[in-house]
Amino acid sequence: MKANNFPSLTWNFLKINNTSLESIEGSQCEPAVSLADGVAAVESKCKCFDSIATGMGAEFDAAFDELKLKARKFSVDAGKKTDTVRVVYSAENDSCVDEIQIAAGEGSESNFIFAFKSAEGFDGTIGARIRVIAKDNALVRVGLVNLCGKSAKTFVSFGSKAGDNATVETTEIILGGKDNIWGNYNALEGYKSHFNGHNAYLVNDKESLDVNYVSLHTGRETESTMAVDGVVGGTGKKTWRGTIDFRNGCAESKGDEQENVLLLDPKVENKSLPVILCDEEAVEGRHGASIGRLGKEILFYMQSRGVDEKTAQNLMIRAKINTAARCLGDEKTAQEVMDFVGKED
Repeated sequence: MKANNFPSLTWNFLKINNTSLESIEGSQCEPAVSLADGVAAVESKCKCFDSIATGMGAEFDAAFDELKLKARKFSVDAGKKTDTVRVVYSAENDSCVDEIQIAAGEGSESNFIFAFKSAEGFDGTIGARIRVIAKDNALVRVGLVNLCGKSAKTFVSFGSKAGDNATVETTEIILGGKDNIWGNYNALEGYKSHFNGHNAYLVNDKESLDVNYVSLHTGRETESTMAVDGVVGGTGKKTWRGTIDFRNGCAESKGDEQENVLLLDPKVENKSLPVILCDEEAVEGRHGASIGRLGKEILFYMQSRGVDEKTAQNLMIRAKINTAARCLGDEKTAQEVMDFVGKED
């Protein structure tokens, strides 16, 4: 199937319009869940989530629905400010997938962490579809962390819908896995609704990462930001699509997406496609990508102080990942992320 479809097609020969996904398979995951006061978890499936698009696309969603999984629904009480809810997936032998629904009540503030881990020899699939409804004046933070072994295949398809003055924030840190396909789609329907995204990734030799990010502005005075920091080394392959879509009627809205990529080897394959689609005049959009290697001046400065090139690269990697890890709002997970990066050095 086709996944991570770019909203506005470009030249086919660039091979960036979408990616291919052979199949979605696996039993339902049984994660370790740590709840917080004010958050209830039940196994149910609310049809109110069916209309929420997710980043990997309609074809993926249709195939995922065929799995007929039980949805793990988290409900946040209205007006409640909660502690962090942690959901940890651990794959040992068999592929596993999960369906997550988050309903945040009016005026609530919540933080969710979803961590994906696997045994080093695991070569199956681990992933989830996560959909969020943030009601008026709600704030929902979602951290998505990939700490899988080198042979795993991972996917996360995220989608959200925000009400009036509601905010959805995601922090995605993708460090492990051999083949990773992640999508993030956010519908800003409510008046003055917001989306804030932070993304960091590390693609090593013989690994691949395909990311699709879409921010759909339909409400007035909506605002979205996406800040991406990544590192690609060896013969790694990475594709990042970022789209800010201003629809007619979203007057006075703002969007900003920026990707910064550090290339560690001349053999890497890096594709970056930041795009703004505009059907409304009274909007403000900014997008861009910065792609390069460690400058000779920086290397000379570090080497003159006894820091070799490899150590300098590791320092830059840790700095990029740490920037995103600080946005998780959970010290335990942030430390796990930095420990994982240290293991990769």
